[in-house]
Amino acid sequence: MKRFFTVFALIGLAGCQGVSSYFPGSKVVKIDGVEYSVRPLSNKNSWQAGLNRPTGASLLVIDPTIYAGNVKAMEAATGCAVLRETIQNSDNFTIAAVDCSKSTAKN
Repeated sequence: MKRFFTVFALIGLAGCQGVSSYFPGSKVVKIDGVEYSVRPLSNKNSWQAGLNRPTGASLLVIDPTIYAGNVKAMEAATGCAVLRETIQNSDNFTIAAVDCSKSTAKN
C-alpha cells in the first residue's frame, strides 16, 4: 500500500514539472540524454538521485540501469566520487555519500 501511495504521489509530481522543482538545492544533470535530479540530504556528504521526469513505467518497474545513471548523476552534480560502499538503491532512487577528496573531473 505504501508503494502505491509513493507511485501515485510521484506521478502527480512529475506531471508538468520535473521532480527537482520540489526540492530546494536540487541540481538537474543529463546522463546519456536522460535528466536526473540530484539533491543534498541533511547528512553532510549524502545525496539522493533519481529521474527528474519519471514516466509511468519507471515508477512501476525497478530498472537497474537507472541506479547506474543515478550514481553517474551524483558524481556529475557534485564533482566528487561516490563512495560505492554507501550506495543504497530503492524504488529507482539512489542515496549515497560522496568523497570530494576524490574528484571525478577528467583531466
